[in-house]
Amino acid sequence: MKKFSLIITFILMLVGCSSGISSEKQTDSKQASPASTSTDNELSYEEKQKEIVDFINEDMNEIASYETKANKALASVSAENFKNDEELYKVLTSEVIPEYEKALEKAKSLEVSVEELTPIKDKMKKALIIYYDALQLEKEALEKTDKALIEQSNAKGSEYIEAITEYHEEMEKLAEEYGVDYQKSTTN
Repeated sequence: MKKFSLIITFILMLVGCSSGISSEKQTDSKQASPASTSTDNELSYEEKQKEIVDFINEDMNEIASYETKANKALASVSAENFKNDEELYKVLTSEVIPEYEKALEKAKSLEVSVEELTPIKDKMKKALIIYYDALQLEKEALEKTDKALIEQSNAKGSEYIEAITEYHEEMEKLAEEYGVDYQKSTTN
């Protein structure tokens, strides 16, 4: 089961990020403000910008805090800290999965009024679901001592990396469009 813990250690790519409004970019972006759509016509450029900043600093940071707790717990019993499957299973089921469920619930409950945030929110939710599925497969693999399930879990881990990378790329583009300084965090 140690192979899974190595990929999980690699996956510690958090959704966490920080942002600030760059006044220089704000001025440039205002001149080329994106066209409003029917669902967010009533929001001004500044209101959209504020919602994007809040989405990053509040919503995504809350999700990142759950992921951080889950990943730290997992790291404490995997890779070089791996002792046995029983300990890994215990931490996975009592700490890691419950924290990840909180992250997933937060992502599912997010509501945004800036239309451009909807596909980004959906990408984040998709990435979290993929990683949660990887954790569930790892749990099942430990219960059944099934190496094939470990391989499936590792494949989900790779799929998560692709999905979270897509999220970050889209978030960076939107942040730039609205003059928001977006910096992703890639470590605990």
